[in-house]
Amino acid sequence: MKVRKPPGIIIHSDSQLSEPEMLLRNTIEDKISPLTYYDPKVDNKRDRGEVKSLAFVAIKGMLYFAAHDNQALLLIDKAEKWSTGLDNVQSIRMYELIYYLSAIGIGDKDNLNWGEFRNKMDMFYKVK
Repeated sequence: MKVRKPPGIIIHSDSQLSEPEMLLRNTIEDKISPLTYYDPKVDNKRDRGEVKSLAFVAIKGMLYFAAHDNQALLLIDKAEKWSTGLDNVQSIRMYELIYYLSAIGIGDKDNLNWGEFRNKMDMFYKVK
């Protein structure tokens, strides 16, 4: 049996964007930034990473954005209502990823707090 080697980490950057992609990315940033603390004119740090990452994900057609940041998740979840341009992006909450990894046998299942978390997640996802 041949074992597939998983791909390494891919680092994306704006320099990879074509001119039309850059214009589209800027348009999405302009839609998203008023709903955050990021101001593109000042290029302040607060929420800059989320805004730029979400815009990049949207224009490159990446399907999922994993985050713990509530504002970033809201920008995706309320994309249609808030006209963020993120309509085709799906969110993955970090607790969902942690739950999944635990459910398939990766992670510490003996931690009491984690056990309580798992039980509630099992009920939420109707497992067992």
